[in-house]
Amino acid sequence: MPQTPKPPKTVTFEEFWRRAVFGIICGTVTGFTVGAVDAYKLFKGGTVKQTDLPRVAFHEMGRSAVIVAGFFGIYQTVKTGLGFAGVDYPEVKVGTATMVGAAPLSITPGLRRYVPYCLTLVAVDTYHSYFAPGADGR
Repeated sequence: MPQTPKPPKTVTFEEFWRRAVFGIICGTVTGFTVGAVDAYKLFKGGTVKQTDLPRVAFHEMGRSAVIVAGFFGIYQTVKTGLGFAGVDYPEVKVGTATMVGAAPLSITPGLRRYVPYCLTLVAVDTYHSYFAPGADGR
């Protein structure tokens, strides 16, 4: 049975907004978790005293949340924009969005440590978007 063609996509601010907010929320939660784990490692390694742990934990969690949320928000926005531009190849959308989002992370070694966490978000999003049962190919 032949498939019916997809209706043409129109660029809407609402779709960009939904994707950007989704990326920011997922990135924030992931970043908070990464920051909490980093603070715990510093405490267990003896680098941070117990009295300084709350201050260090909030600092680490905040920084990680902003960095990972920024990456994933940019990733989602670029991926959505490429889809609206008519790019139908998932490899191109995911690859381009990943490179654009990760470019700021390549500036300093301190930011490069977030790349594995960001790539984990990309992997989960790619699976959900293209391979999971009921995936819509966004």
